[in-house]
Amino acid sequence: MSKILYENFKDYFRVGAAVSGIILMDDAEREDLFQKRKAWFEEFKKNFKPQPGMPEFKFSEPKPFPKGDMPDKKLAARHFNLVVAENECKMSSIYHGPDQFDFTAADRLLKFARENGQAMRWHTLVWHNQSPKWIFEDGKGGKASKEQLEERLKKYIMTVGARYKDDICSVDVVNECISDKNFILRDGADRSQWFDILGPDYVDKAFFWAKEAFPNSSLVINDYNLEMIEGKRQGMYKLVKGMLERGVPVDTVGLQMHINIQNPPVEEIEKTIELYGSLGLNVIVTEMEISAYTDKDFEHPDPRREYDQAFLDQQAERYAQIFKCFKKEARAGILKDVILWGITDRMTWKNNFPAPGRGDCPLLFDNEGKEKPAFYKLLEL
Repeated sequence: MSKILYENFKDYFRVGAAVSGIILMDDAEREDLFQKRKAWFEEFKKNFKPQPGMPEFKFSEPKPFPKGDMPDKKLAARHFNLVVAENECKMSSIYHGPDQFDFTAADRLLKFARENGQAMRWHTLVWHNQSPKWIFEDGKGGKASKEQLEERLKKYIMTVGARYKDDICSVDVVNECISDKNFILRDGADRSQWFDILGPDYVDKAFFWAKEAFPNSSLVINDYNLEMIEGKRQGMYKLVKGMLERGVPVDTVGLQMHINIQNPPVEEIEKTIELYGSLGLNVIVTEMEISAYTDKDFEHPDPRREYDQAFLDQQAERYAQIFKCFKKEARAGILKDVILWGITDRMTWKNNFPAPGRGDCPLLFDNEGKEKPAFYKLLEL
């Protein structure tokens, strides 16, 4: 029996994992989900329109889920002391109408966390993706007014808080709000209907409401590529600095850390953590994995590579170097949590993205749930 991962870092930070609701379902529920995915796939295939760089239909058909307990469930319970839902706590999964809330899947994850003595994060309250379509509409074929949308958002945040405020250690209040184009707030032209209708104040308001709804939780602003792209890193710095000056109750920056086997250098990760720490903010790593592929050009992604022993050792060393950095920043009082975005390679979201039909192996456990060299390397730190 191997050592327990989180115990190896208990003096530094919590070690968490994103849990897919699929691993907590029974066989009948998985079969129902598979049939729904099949139907969605057929509809998608029928309406698919080729895009530049993707002239052919190359998406993989859904496959049936395995029966019985998947290895991810046991691994999640044993090796992590913090959990977060991959999708089940996003707004589109819960907020189905002005007075319609479905907390079934979120409750199930909370039950799992309680049974295993784990803390739980909430991901996410406000995001331009996976928000229900109806929330931006006025019910008459037009766009919701600013007043309508504010009322709906506040109601959502307060309702979630009323149910979970005593159980959630940290909340991703606003997710991915920095534009990749100009490194300021993502606007309506950049797919944010929150900005389009509410204007830039929506970020501040969401945090004030979240503070009221979750008075004892850490309040996080979360984004990707902050450790990769200097312009985006500085854009987030300017945003949170302004928020602090306005008295907005943000206390933590979340680094998603969807990184790869080559980039970014560890020095850039360290610099990023310390930049936000210089404002008196905490930092957490919210969605980490180390992809086998650099995919610098998403229209022509890397060909599949062999996951041979040399690669697995390289990945293990990269995980170790980065976790050494995390320990240093935890000793400095800045870094508080590290969450991996998934458990086994079989279930990673990186499979088929951005290359349909190409798998990936970015996590600590392989497709069968066996420990990889990276797992054992981390136990040596």
